[in-house]
Amino acid sequence: MTPEVLISEAIRNAVLAGVLGLGLGFLGHFRGVYRFLPLAFLAVCGVLTYYKMLDRAWALESLRLDADWVTGARLIGWMMVSGLGLVRLTGWPATVAVGAILGDRFAALGLVSGEPDPARRARLVLAASGASLLGLTGGPAVLVLGWGGWRTVALGLVLATVGWVGAPVANVVREAGKPATALLAGLAGATAVAAAWVMIVGGTAEQLALGLEQVPLFLPRAWRAVVCFAGILLGVLSDEGTGAMLARATLDRGLDLMTNVPKDVIRAGLAVGGGLPLLFLTRSRLRVGIPLWALQVVLVILWAQWGVA
Repeated sequence: MTPEVLISEAIRNAVLAGVLGLGLGFLGHFRGVYRFLPLAFLAVCGVLTYYKMLDRAWALESLRLDADWVTGARLIGWMMVSGLGLVRLTGWPATVAVGAILGDRFAALGLVSGEPDPARRARLVLAASGASLLGLTGGPAVLVLGWGGWRTVALGLVLATVGWVGAPVANVVREAGKPATALLAGLAGATAVAAAWVMIVGGTAEQLALGLEQVPLFLPRAWRAVVCFAGILLGVLSDEGTGAMLARATLDRGLDLMTNVPKDVIRAGLAVGGGLPLLFLTRSRLRVGIPLWALQVVLVILWAQWGVA
């Protein structure tokens, strides 16, 4: 087999595995299909086997050793907590605080039961999404890629302010947890880890790392904005957890990526990109939410281009 054929086959495998992995991540947007995620994962493994990217003799060993279950354990636990539905939220201060500490998804699901106005809910969901960059456990992007430092915190505050609303004041009410919902959310977190593994096995992470190393050479002035926009798309097309796990695998394979800048801009892009699916998940008013989300996109791209040292 000639080198050209090998390269062509490697790119084909990477694209196919990327589509399959992102497809699994996309299913993570819909809580109603969580119980079917294992079947979807098995179907993806069947496709990988058919195209000889995976062999049944070593598939389980690869899943155990190549998938990042250490990092994934934090994501799975975070997802389970987010699925409990322990609070009702109505105000901006509490939404930002809960989003920073317990996560934007936890806050967003609390807004569903606590905030009856879909327009206010849209603003608060985006405030929680921005606040996810403030703390150590605010969202999958921070959990998986690490805390971003004071520049990222400043960005998170600005993004949270985009969703500011006035009275009524915060009204936090504890409610009984829902273990079944938490278990299904944890299953979605495990699927995110498995989806990243699919893209590792298929070579998607390797090809993305090669591309990420080349971007500054071809776009020396705008590469940070481009990388950030790619992170935003990743957060929109897949769930934020899948995107973060893929980003981590990609950065680990980039031998020339010796700076935190790609990680910083990808982290911020993922957090903002993940805000759009939350608007749909919470049935917020899109006429209010989408323009504000677009403003957040513009702000994070400007920050990536000029606000990262």
